[in-house]
Amino acid sequence: MNLANGNIGVKHKSVTLIGFLAALVLMSPCSLPANAGILAINTQTAVKTDADKFLGTIKVCNTGDVDAYDVQVTVIVSEEQIKSPLKKLLAPNEPDTFSVEKTLAGLKKGRYPVTVIVDFHDANQHPFSAVSCTTFSFKEDVNADLVCVVDDLAMGKKGQLRVSLRNPGPGPRNCRATLVLPRELSSQKHSIDLEIAAGSEKTVAFEIENLSALSGSAYPVFCSVEYDLGDTHYAAVSGAVVRISQKQNWFYQTRWLWAAAGSLFGGIFVLCRIKRDKSQYVGQARL
Repeated sequence: MNLANGNIGVKHKSVTLIGFLAALVLMSPCSLPANAGILAINTQTAVKTDADKFLGTIKVCNTGDVDAYDVQVTVIVSEEQIKSPLKKLLAPNEPDTFSVEKTLAGLKKGRYPVTVIVDFHDANQHPFSAVSCTTFSFKEDVNADLVCVVDDLAMGKKGQLRVSLRNPGPGPRNCRATLVLPRELSSQKHSIDLEIAAGSEKTVAFEIENLSALSGSAYPVFCSVEYDLGDTHYAAVSGAVVRISQKQNWFYQTRWLWAAAGSLFGGIFVLCRIKRDKSQYVGQARL
């Protein structure tokens, strides 16, 4: 059995989101009234296999002090999305449990990635999502002979997420690197196939676009790497944080221009005043 725990929350007028493999915390601003409280979702995910079945149990609790709306859990395993029933309202301190299952017939023994996405809205129907990613074993638990490292990224509208893959094993590995993103971010290419020679390292880059991520927030992202060796499947998962740059208004962005213009007009005004005073002085001297 593998366990993945998470915290997904929204704290109004705050802009932080930190994610890990087994835990994530989301705090993002939304356009609620000034007296709005804190919306925080805590999740605990348990994954196991029984014969040829995948069984997932996701416990969700609203640990904030305002209601969460349209809470839904999506589990992605073996490229199939399994959605839980939608919970229309989750009141503060109210827990709920979502269960999903899937038949795993036809899979090789070994380890596979599993992704959990939690979707919810605030009182203004602003959508939020957060992802967590881990692995589960099927029939036999094995470690992948690959090292995956994802670099943190700071971006505005677009950015490039870099993933380093190292093969310390004695033979080449034909693998697939797959990007796992929250719904606020998007990439036209989610998977890249590549071969990594024994004892070598390769770096791949994913182009990412900001669809609706809030300015100043940070979102957890993950990359899973999979490959087959004989009759066994291997998988490894690594995570990183994508930070969205703060937006600045036009006046702030052009503040140096305004300062220069102010200095220029100030200098012209002083020069004109000096000339005026000088002409008056000359006129008075002539009298």
